[in-house]
Amino acid sequence: MTDWPRLFHFERDLHIPEIDLWLDSKRVKPFGFVSHAHTDHLARHKKILCTPPTAEFVQQRIKPTHYQPVEFGQELSVGDYKISLHPAGHILGSAQIKIQKNGISLLYTGDFRLHPSRTVEPFEYVQADVLIMETTFGQARYRMPSREEVEDRLIDRCKTLLAKNKTPIIFAYSLGKGQEALKILTDAQIPVAVEEQIARYVPTYEKFGVTFGHYELFDRNDLRGKALLLPVNYRFHRFYKMLSFGYTIYLSGWGMEPNAHRRFGVNEVIPLSDHADYHQLLELADALKPQEIYCTHGFPQFVEELRAAGHNARTLEEASPLQHDL
Repeated sequence: MTDWPRLFHFERDLHIPEIDLWLDSKRVKPFGFVSHAHTDHLARHKKILCTPPTAEFVQQRIKPTHYQPVEFGQELSVGDYKISLHPAGHILGSAQIKIQKNGISLLYTGDFRLHPSRTVEPFEYVQADVLIMETTFGQARYRMPSREEVEDRLIDRCKTLLAKNKTPIIFAYSLGKGQEALKILTDAQIPVAVEEQIARYVPTYEKFGVTFGHYELFDRNDLRGKALLLPVNYRFHRFYKMLSFGYTIYLSGWGMEPNAHRRFGVNEVIPLSDHADYHQLLELADALKPQEIYCTHGFPQFVEELRAAGHNARTLEEASPLQHDL
């Protein structure tokens, strides 16, 4: 590994010390970059750096004191550093952050997905000397079917169930996957009722150019003749499991695991994922060919896969308390 003192510091969270910028910290900081608005990447920082869609979602979720929206590709100067945000392909507004100083660059992906989906800005390949990447699905068993296959499976399952007077009960994360599922279903003209925790974010999607077909708001007293799109916490409600005419579906990349339906307590898990799968993780490393790669939020063994492919790689935890210089 190249010995560049003090590029970044990692101890529980990623930190750029010279500008006191924290990346996706769950602890409240004076200045924090938020890659996207899922709650496992959020804290009520004194100042938040993010994209405009993320700023709106964050405002709805945690009401921060101050945030600084930055458009994709816009270059921001912070001290001697140049910072830019680039589409990550995870959910609407999700961003990678590129940090540069003295001709050396670092790219932190946050959660990402390479292949296109219906409600998310397409992933942008960004060259950098140091790559810090999430590796959630960094095992060979997580090779997802094509997006077309997954969408067709969801659409066909819903049509078949509705034709049999059954109700598809679909569980999805309230932000991101919920709107993606809504887009898939309404584009296929499947009647769907959406619970408020998912529906509340739809106007922001529409503001940023995503269009949806007709849908209605979920009414517990009107459960027939349509698919129900509910947040994931609803799968713990016995009411939906006990419906004689219901068929429960959970949308998750973890559906690639054997017996995933038992793990999640549903009839079926469809692997609609907003993360890069194993192949896409390798694809990104091969495409960017950075001098160094640090892996986080995944299987430590994936580092060995990268090394076998000729990359200079290790886990982010192994970097602590290592620092590199920009």
